[in-house]
Amino acid sequence: MSLSARMRICPGLGLALLHLENIVANLMRDIERTVVDGDEADLFKKLELTVVTNNSLRPHTSPKMK
Repeated sequence: MSLSARMRICPGLGLALLHLENIVANLMRDIERTVVDGDEADLFKKLELTVVTNNSLRPHTSPKMK
């Protein structure tokens, strides 16, 4: 189901985006992110919206221990 269909827009769009932002923030908080041994971030400066790398990273995720 699309959130925007032609002239009519979903009245719950703002609420859906708010929940999505909250879910992503909680995932980023609760998951430990590391790089697989041997990989390193080879970042280079380029005018982009996001940071890009010359080589792809293989991430390893695991739950944070409390």
